[in-house]
Amino acid sequence: MKNERLIVVGGVAAGMSGASRARKLRRDMEIIVFEKSGYVSYAMCGMPYFVADKVKTPESLLFYEAGFFREKRNIGVFLNHEVTQILPATKTVVVEDRGSGKEQTYEYDKLLISTGARPFVPIPEGTVLRGVFILRQLEDAIALKGYILSEKPVAGLIIGGGYIAMEMAEAFSQAGIKVTVVEKMPEILGTMDKEITERVNEELRRNGVTVIKSDSVARFTERGSRVSGAVLSSGQTVAADIVLIGAGIRPNSEMAGDAGVRLEPTGAIETDAKMETSIPDIFAAGDCTSAHQLVLGRNAYVPLGTTANKQGRVAGENIAGGDATFKGIVGTSVFKTFDLEVGRTGITEKEAISEHIDYATNVIEHISRAHYYPGVSKVLVKLVAAKETGRLLGAQMIGKEGVVRRIDVFATAITAGMSVQEITELDLGYAPPFGPVNDPVLVAAEQLQKKVRQEKVA
Repeated sequence: MKNERLIVVGGVAAGMSGASRARKLRRDMEIIVFEKSGYVSYAMCGMPYFVADKVKTPESLLFYEAGFFREKRNIGVFLNHEVTQILPATKTVVVEDRGSGKEQTYEYDKLLISTGARPFVPIPEGTVLRGVFILRQLEDAIALKGYILSEKPVAGLIIGGGYIAMEMAEAFSQAGIKVTVVEKMPEILGTMDKEITERVNEELRRNGVTVIKSDSVARFTERGSRVSGAVLSSGQTVAADIVLIGAGIRPNSEMAGDAGVRLEPTGAIETDAKMETSIPDIFAAGDCTSAHQLVLGRNAYVPLGTTANKQGRVAGENIAGGDATFKGIVGTSVFKTFDLEVGRTGITEKEAISEHIDYATNVIEHISRAHYYPGVSKVLVKLVAAKETGRLLGAQMIGKEGVVRRIDVFATAITAGMSVQEITELDLGYAPPFGPVNDPVLVAAEQLQKKVRQEKVA
């Protein structure tokens, strides 16, 4: 009797975690992964640091080579093979060998779609010109770094003002490139509140980065076949001999939609808590899907590698006959730009307003270490809580050190449904090199608790 076959469409975080989990639980299952790029398991979030030359080789970003999965886990991995069509009626997929151009049809019993996301390219000519790049796959990072080393560009343009833009502004600057960031919205980091974005703007200016807001790139200018700059919608011109398009990403869900899989308004593939789609035996995980946002109580499109890994494992377990569920996220994310660490979890004040939530908020600034210990600096903390119950809904932080470990405390508290009062009672670790006796986490919670109490009385 033929073994049950799982086909995984797309590798990297969700695909390979799903395939590996299914293999651990089902030794008899045939598992095949089709990955359209030349790499199947690597640290996508490490690519800006490879471009900045903090990571010297692309191989350093690899978790596993394709051969590891073939030899150690008995998972068939086909690199440079793209699934072009899903046919649920016959439970088959059409696969193109990108090297030869030949197509072949494969049958499946279970299917895991982990096609990820792609950069949004708002410029008509996109990446046709030499010197214009996106940064989504490891090949993109290799090409980008190679261009910097060979062409030695001096003026860089980054389109978009999100997390990747902030990391790449630092990477370009460290390569000796003068950076201009163009953001079409009134503010960079649109998912964060002004108290945070103001500090990031200051840090960018301090490091020679020009930020142009409420404007967009209308077209590129060129010299030969190479980019030489851009004309903005306002008519302003920006010189640039290297361009990175970082204007956000979109879920790669069109193929699933064409197959009849239900999509959400965001374009993401709709799944249940078991990561199964609207079509039986077809699962989806990673950046092509959304996730249940625990604070808002509904799905939200928050594409992150940590979520992709967890969703992939849940999908893999259920594909193998298990009973796992993906509980959801609180939207925790962190990044570094120049000397600043920035983090958020839960919802922001802007989101509380747009969701019509009755909230209280507070901003404090406190020291990162004991005041007498060398290297002490300031950490800014902004909290948002439900006005009626005092339940913590969101936290944002920015500072030179200690942001990540503290934002993780807030993420845990939000996941557990804790109130700011309960957070003030936490027994947090203390030593002079790591924080003051009254940690910024506790100070922020105490100050907001006073505000919640006062508003209740009023």
